[in-house]
Amino acid sequence: MIDNDTMLLMIPGPVKTHPRIYAAMARPLIGHRTPEFKKLYNETLELFKKLIDTKNDAFIFTGSSTSAMDSAIANLVQPGDKVLNVIQGKFSERWQDITNAYGGDSIVLNIEWGKALKEEPLVEMFDKNKDIKFVTICHNETSTGIINPAEKIGKVVRDYEKILIVDGVTSVGGDYVYPDKWNFDILVTGSQKCLGIPPGLGFIMVGPRAWEIINERESIHSYYVNLPLYKQWFAERGDTPFTPSVPLIIAQNVSLKMMFEEGIDNRMKRHRRMAKATRVGAKALGLQLFAEEEYASNTVTSIKVPPKINSKELINSMKELGILIAGGQGNLRGNIIRIAHMNVVQEKDILVTFSALETALNKLGFDFKPGSGVAAIEQEFSQTS
Repeated sequence: MIDNDTMLLMIPGPVKTHPRIYAAMARPLIGHRTPEFKKLYNETLELFKKLIDTKNDAFIFTGSSTSAMDSAIANLVQPGDKVLNVIQGKFSERWQDITNAYGGDSIVLNIEWGKALKEEPLVEMFDKNKDIKFVTICHNETSTGIINPAEKIGKVVRDYEKILIVDGVTSVGGDYVYPDKWNFDILVTGSQKCLGIPPGLGFIMVGPRAWEIINERESIHSYYVNLPLYKQWFAERGDTPFTPSVPLIIAQNVSLKMMFEEGIDNRMKRHRRMAKATRVGAKALGLQLFAEEEYASNTVTSIKVPPKINSKELINSMKELGILIAGGQGNLRGNIIRIAHMNVVQEKDILVTFSALETALNKLGFDFKPGSGVAAIEQEFSQTS
């Protein structure tokens, strides 16, 4: 019998969440136009900006991560503007969908799914298409389990004087992200991944070069995610123009404070240990990793489904054991599984997940040495701290 109340979430969002977050969300509500909320909201924004080491403006939307992505394109891209959409997975495809929705002229740079974006293809695209104005990328492509070398990409984009729009939905809070140093003009993320709380908040950082373009526009074709409105409202009143999710902002405040209690370097080191152990365990079982290992994500690992193994059956078997993992998306559906290791995931979570994975694989007839994955992970953990 499946018990959702005790299910261990090892999917790339929503993630396993600390009990302190649920306790924070259960606090009595405060008014969203009170001094108490303004103090809370301002403190939460400052903690977020400290996390990503930015001096730029940042805002919080009540909405999913996609609300922040939508805001980026709605506020910057006008009909006919050329946008280079780098597509290397399901979520980088979303940038193209949003670009098309707002009338942008999408130029696609296709990168093989599971491979990282390098500088050379960007240079070739810029040399061939001089009038490209914007570039969209995923820092960490959740659907394939790769992380792009964002610092190098940012330098190339800035050298060619383009505007760089970055999806940091599964990197912010789980890996180092430095938008100011790395020449990001826009960075978006969401609450339900490495920021460690339930879904419902979208974050956007806006740099000065992006503001120059936004401020030149006669109108913004969005009401709810209109950045000049958010900026003006915050400057004049210190909060949000529309009713926010007060419980989620309370929770986000607590979660960000917990990150600094742990220590940002410690947090990133823990994410890397969990990622390395996951890859070690998979290989010990004779499974193949999908993502280019040099650029393997520190927050989610993609693993090829063995021949003759049905991915749905594998995922359902693990769910019956109390562990929820994710399958593939888009053209990877049925071909990979994804195990996330973000937010508060610890050694015991990885060990329990692989114990369940071994049980499920054995049930489905996959040939491997029982206990080999768990043993390899234990060995990996014993050698690192």
